[in-house]
Amino acid sequence: MNLEIIYSILTTIATLITGGLAIYLETSKKAQEKAKEIQEVIAELTAKTVIYIKEAEENYKDTTKMGGKKFNEVVDKLYALVPTAIKTIITKSMIEEIVQSTFEEIEEYVQLQLDNAIDFDKIENK
Repeated sequence: MNLEIIYSILTTIATLITGGLAIYLETSKKAQEKAKEIQEVIAELTAKTVIYIKEAEENYKDTTKMGGKKFNEVVDKLYALVPTAIKTIITKSMIEEIVQSTFEEIEEYVQLQLDNAIDFDKIENK
């Protein structure tokens, strides 16, 4: 093999490696930007979940057996905040899970506060 062929092969390999690295870095950068966007949307949805649950509770406080309607109202409001470009990633079922888990956390916190208040009341009455 002469040096020109070896040099040509090495140049081709270096070009392929450099091109592949450039494509990887660009794709990685786009993937990181998309992941950051998704994280920001999920954070916004989680923050607004409590607000929308409170609004739904207020809107239906004079009615009974409206749990499903309140739940759907909150889910629909939150899903409307999701940009169209990422609705395939952040699905309505994912929003439903966020709402349900947030509601369960709120219930758990309220129960804990009630239990603490009852325990405190027992101590004071002794």
